[in-house]
Amino acid sequence: MTATPSKAAHARVGESMTIRVTLDAVRPLVWRQLDIRSDLMLPDLHALIQDAMGWQNRHLHMFFTGKDPYGEGQRYEMRESLEEDDDGSGIVEDGVAVGDLLTAVGDSLGYEYDFGDGWSHRVEVQSIGGDVPESACTGGERACPPEDCGGPHGYAELLKAISDPHHCEYQQYREWLGPFDAEKFDLSDANARIDARRGGIELSVRVTAQWPKLSPLFSRAPLEYHRKLAMMLGSVEFNSEAIDPTVATVAMEKLSWFLARVGAEGLTLTAAGYLSPKDVTAIRDELNWGREWIGNSSREVDNQPVHWLRWSAKALGLVRILKGKLLLTRDGKNLVDDPVGLWKRATSRMPLSNQEFEADAGLLLLVSVAAGSDPIERNSMMMESMELAGWSVPVRETGLMQYTARPTLDFLTLIGALTWSIGSADVNPDWGRTFAAHSLIR
Repeated sequence: MTATPSKAAHARVGESMTIRVTLDAVRPLVWRQLDIRSDLMLPDLHALIQDAMGWQNRHLHMFFTGKDPYGEGQRYEMRESLEEDDDGSGIVEDGVAVGDLLTAVGDSLGYEYDFGDGWSHRVEVQSIGGDVPESACTGGERACPPEDCGGPHGYAELLKAISDPHHCEYQQYREWLGPFDAEKFDLSDANARIDARRGGIELSVRVTAQWPKLSPLFSRAPLEYHRKLAMMLGSVEFNSEAIDPTVATVAMEKLSWFLARVGAEGLTLTAAGYLSPKDVTAIRDELNWGREWIGNSSREVDNQPVHWLRWSAKALGLVRILKGKLLLTRDGKNLVDDPVGLWKRATSRMPLSNQEFEADAGLLLLVSVAAGSDPIERNSMMMESMELAGWSVPVRETGLMQYTARPTLDFLTLIGALTWSIGSADVNPDWGRTFAAHSLIR
């Protein structure tokens, strides 16, 4: 039990304090004790409460003074909330420190999470002073209620149902909850979540500096929330920007051959704008694709890899269409015999995309390839991070998420960075990981 100093004790800027966070309207009490510094910002206090309690940060939140968030007190809200619906009475929580609102023992602050379920918490100062190098959970009782269970009233009904094997909803709740014990609180688990988020924030600083292409994803949801993505990023090895000419020659073989095939004269397209049967047959024969594709059609529309090749060359700005012919661009002419230059060109244009959804998915795909992840890990990570980035993806698509990055996936398959049988456990070449890592920084 923490000793409580007199009400006269006031927190100085940066001084430590012990606070108690109690979940309102839930009995028996669910609470956590936290050691923090008074200069902790409200968004960071929110993250700390989430981890200590065991919430999953799926919903909106706000802080408020007084007893009622819509009473005479002041609301401190997420920037996203105010941008969507601002009646002029809320203040952005960014830049507001705990010590700006809680200055003495006994002072309290409201915190509401998930406005639908209405999980209201009371944050109260228990003591001031002491040494707190880093925020930590120092005590607590009982498990955090499950997300989306209907708020305090729904949780009470849930507890009633799972306590009685004869209750009509007992089996349904047990299947949904899994091994849930309402009386259990594990202090080490709470601090492990806090430490993991802290590590994620540190990783975010390094990742943003090293892989700036990922920054747009994190502007919508900080990296510390992308738990599976953060684990993969920790596995990416990138030690040098040097490109091995031999590796580049292997990786860019098909693209180099195709540019040489287009040549100075260009290729005449069909009336429908496709490669001619003669050129399709040459690509199949020269690049040994005949054995990889079912059938013997010489039409581009029947030979997906041939289409990928032409589309990729155009997307990379190496060819263009003019008056019914496929011609090399100036860059295409300069790079036809320069595999290292082609490597640089390709990595600078990744991910290939015609829309924002594909671009986000392509970035995540590149991370998974750079990390050497298998398809199951890749799809699971992409599902989590795409949802965090604000995209709505049906659960049934979880095992197929890599296909949402189709243009980038097709190109990686085309050059051999990923094996032909996407979705299998085949081993991909080491240079594929390097190509993907380069694609994240260029």
